[in-house]
Amino acid sequence: MISTMTDQADTNQGTAAPARWLGGNFRSNIRELRQFLRARKARRREPACAVEWLPFAISIFSFVLIALVVLDAPVGAYRRQWPDDLRSLARAVTDIGESYWYLVPTGVFILLGLMVDWRGLGRRRRWLMANWFALSGYAFVTIAGSGLIATTLKRVIGRARPKHFEEHGLLAFDNFAASASFASFPSGHATTVGAVTAIIALLFPGLRGVALIFGVALASTRILVGAHYPSDVIAGLGFGMWFAYFTALMFAGRGLIFTAGPAALPAVNRSFSRFMAATKPGFLSTVPFLQRRPAKSS
Repeated sequence: MISTMTDQADTNQGTAAPARWLGGNFRSNIRELRQFLRARKARRREPACAVEWLPFAISIFSFVLIALVVLDAPVGAYRRQWPDDLRSLARAVTDIGESYWYLVPTGVFILLGLMVDWRGLGRRRRWLMANWFALSGYAFVTIAGSGLIATTLKRVIGRARPKHFEEHGLLAFDNFAASASFASFPSGHATTVGAVTAIIALLFPGLRGVALIFGVALASTRILVGAHYPSDVIAGLGFGMWFAYFTALMFAGRGLIFTAGPAALPAVNRSFSRFMAATKPGFLSTVPFLQRRPAKSS
């Protein structure tokens, strides 16, 4: 498996061979993947990006503080008065921010990929599989990691949701509460949306403006459905985006997907750029465990 994830210049040689579904490959693939990542970390020494985490964190903190002082109280008082059509639309699309939409497919892909006998694949197909595996790993680590931290924070902080605004006021807390009614800050949905938005923005720089508009609009539905205050949403959205950036730097440090340099943000490296260019609409035909296997002769 190690040899499949190196940056190979020639990807057009070799023919595909049927994948072997061997459960015994799982442990050996895990072991080789571990060794591969350690070796890549020791070999790669990428320069840091120009954008540092502290200025971004200060910016997000400032926006959260402004929202807390200026917006949260009016939104808490107005939460039942949003137009019905707007609330209905928000309810229809808000669960796009549920993390399982992204964790289930990427997690299943990773597990199935670890069970494949990579040596039974042709050179080009190994290269394609390695890039799909790395992309799934990046998305899974980013969304799962940011979501886990956000969930822990909201339980520790224990801020009351807007439905308790009339009863408890704007700043009511029940630290380490088991009740979801006291799990408002930060928004978990907004954290996932922020992570997905940043993933798209980093992989497709030309879509950054569209991704940001879509992300802000989708995260804002948490306000319209009455689940969160604006400060909750801004905190979650900002944290999810920062975590995607942080994870991209980790992958860049191992030469996977990204490269980090003097530019403001991690950029897609040359190997992954070739992979994206080589991925056609029928890309599923390159995934061994999604291929149709020939029927056994009787």
